[in-house]
Amino acid sequence: MMRLTRHAVAAVFAMLTLQAQAAETLPAPVNGITFEEWTAGNARLANKQPLDGVLDTLQVNEAKWNEANAAFMKALQEGDPRSYTFRRYGEVFANPAVGRFAGKNDSPQVRGKLATFEDYARVQAHLTVATEAGKDPQEVLEEHDLNVYEFSQEARPWVQETARAAAGGDIEDMNRIREEFEAEYRARYGLAAPDKH
Repeated sequence: MMRLTRHAVAAVFAMLTLQAQAAETLPAPVNGITFEEWTAGNARLANKQPLDGVLDTLQVNEAKWNEANAAFMKALQEGDPRSYTFRRYGEVFANPAVGRFAGKNDSPQVRGKLATFEDYARVQAHLTVATEAGKDPQEVLEEHDLNVYEFSQEARPWVQETARAAAGGDIEDMNRIREEFEAEYRARYGLAAPDKH
């Protein structure tokens, strides 16, 4: 009986291990491009680096890149946002020195455009209100001399700082600053203040 129980426990453990491993797999490579390399390439493109440089690094032509792009976009569209694939996408987008891009000197650089919390709060408030008003977020970022990649990099320390402040009960000043900027942009777009219920 004890032997049967051990085998049952081992079988359950093996199944759980396989499920965990399956949950942490990425989409298969397409045209020799891994999911992580595709993400790293997109981080560079979002930072307005030329497609030719991405293609040269990956040693593929534009048609093969487009096929990989379509396949990986489909995987993201059909996937679970809480999955390992999405988490890894965010990790690589934030640090795109992976695969054939590792060790290259062309990783996008952060330039300190959101040097203060007020800088961050202004852009974040503008994005929030402009999106509510139906405006294109990329146009908002361009107005602040940022692209998607730069914003993702430059906002990260302020998002972390906000989380720390919220956890420590010190969020009031940050909320006040953000709300002041939101009021400014609500006036600009002719939007009413949100209900505080």
